[in-house]
Amino acid sequence: MATFSAGSIAAVAPPARTGVVPAGAAAAPPGAAAPPPARSSVRAQRHADGQAQAPAHAPARSWGRTVLQYTPLLAVTVLAKLSLPPLGAMGLGADVPILVLATAWGLASGLLRVHRERLMMYLAMLAWLGCTQLFRDAPFSPASLLLLAALFLPLTLRLRPERGSVQRLAGAPPLARALQRMVDLAALFAALGVLQFALQHALGTRLAYPVEHFVPPAWLIQKFNTLIPLDYGSTTLKSNGVFFLEPSFFSQFMALGLLLELSLRSRPLRVLLLVAGLAVSYSGTGLIVAGVGLLGLVVVKGRWDLLLVGALVVLALVLLDDLLPLQPLLRRTSEFQSAHSSGSARFVAWVDMFDRQWWPEPARVLFGAGAGSFARHAAVARQATAEMSFSKMLFEYGVTGAVLFFGFLVAAMNSVRAPLAFRLGLCTTLLVNGAFVAFPVGIAASVLLWPARAARPSSTHRKRPTP
Repeated sequence: MATFSAGSIAAVAPPARTGVVPAGAAAAPPGAAAPPPARSSVRAQRHADGQAQAPAHAPARSWGRTVLQYTPLLAVTVLAKLSLPPLGAMGLGADVPILVLATAWGLASGLLRVHRERLMMYLAMLAWLGCTQLFRDAPFSPASLLLLAALFLPLTLRLRPERGSVQRLAGAPPLARALQRMVDLAALFAALGVLQFALQHALGTRLAYPVEHFVPPAWLIQKFNTLIPLDYGSTTLKSNGVFFLEPSFFSQFMALGLLLELSLRSRPLRVLLLVAGLAVSYSGTGLIVAGVGLLGLVVVKGRWDLLLVGALVVLALVLLDDLLPLQPLLRRTSEFQSAHSSGSARFVAWVDMFDRQWWPEPARVLFGAGAGSFARHAAVARQATAEMSFSKMLFEYGVTGAVLFFGFLVAAMNSVRAPLAFRLGLCTTLLVNGAFVAFPVGIAASVLLWPARAARPSSTHRKRPTP
């Protein structure tokens, strides 16, 4: 059998490519240039340097993205009652300027970019609405059209994906953590609303509703009913969650939080807290939002267990009728039949107004009566008619404009992976509020800013196949 010495093996084997001098090889003469390092060691060193330098830039990028994501949501909730003089006297708040400034800063800093499909639908909608105003022989308000364009512009944007970001769970939507934070915020407001309602007689109205009584009127939005009694002549006020502009907005946010909680984790105590917050608002609008979302959960997602839970809640309310002031809340379901109620003004009276001032003119049916014309025609209507999003868009821009407007909203809501019940509830808030109310737009903007998928990891972070 042939035998080999260590020296012979070293002589036959090729030199290693790691930059280490093999045994038995001659050392480089003094003054000679060192051999170039192997490519594998260079790649490893660059990878290590990149990992060492990445954290220096990550905090600033993460901070900016977090501010942009939560600014619209906080502007229409925590700062909902605040305004800037002289905007407050005109019924305008600080939320719209905050949304516009945040959008401008995000675009200038490069943290925001347009969502191509949403932007195309938005531009097509605006082009059609603008052309129908210019080519029709009817007066219109350019300011109304410009306000519409500025308010809904944030819905065409999304955050630019971070390079090198890797999802923790494959296929998990990147906005899941943000939606959970929204549920936490809703639970916080629910706790504040329940305490506000329960302690208003013990603490007094001034302490239970501090924003209305301690902030100077010039810095508050006027022309809104922030303090609403349960009934005519009642000394008990509906809860507005301390910060919300009206109990109606508080109830809608409670409904959205409830739909998210039922879709994500369904924690019993959290669900009960959100239901309690919805109840003490005594607002029917939140019940409509919750009902539409729950219908999607039951029918589309098969959550038939919610029917049993709902039956138990109704039974508990009937048993506690003598202990809790539930009659004002139950009467909200029948106020559509009263011509002097807010429910009738918002959801019923527009039918009579359309019959007399819209349907008789085919041009109005197709192309509308002109931007900003709803309030002028509502003033001469037989019944008090409130300006809602669906009725305003139909009356001012016709069937064609309304289809493009609501088609854009539906397409925008379906471009993210938020739970179906939440998307249905959010679309409902865009319908049951005024067309220029920033509350639903701010919530929608915070959700739509997240990209649909996480960014792909950069090439330096990808694992190379093992040879």
